[in-house]
Amino acid sequence: MTKVIKFYANWCGPCKIYNKTWDKVVAKLGDKVEFVEVDIEENAEMSIEYKVRGIPLTVIIKDNETIRESGMIKASKLEELITS
Repeated sequence: MTKVIKFYANWCGPCKIYNKTWDKVVAKLGDKVEFVEVDIEENAEMSIEYKVRGIPLTVIIKDNETIRESGMIKASKLEELITS
């Protein structure tokens, strides 16, 4: 199963804006894809494991491949990255 991880922080302005896009894609693909949200301040270990250097960061894991996208992503691009 494809897994999509969003790294964010509550104080991050771009992260708050990106939430709308994230929620839209989760609503559309949530029954087919595992979506995980990680607050970098509450889960520092996972942030270190995934080498988070900036937020928001989206990590897509599918077919033993990892795709990393920094910053805000448009919904159409996020869907394409997940489904292609």
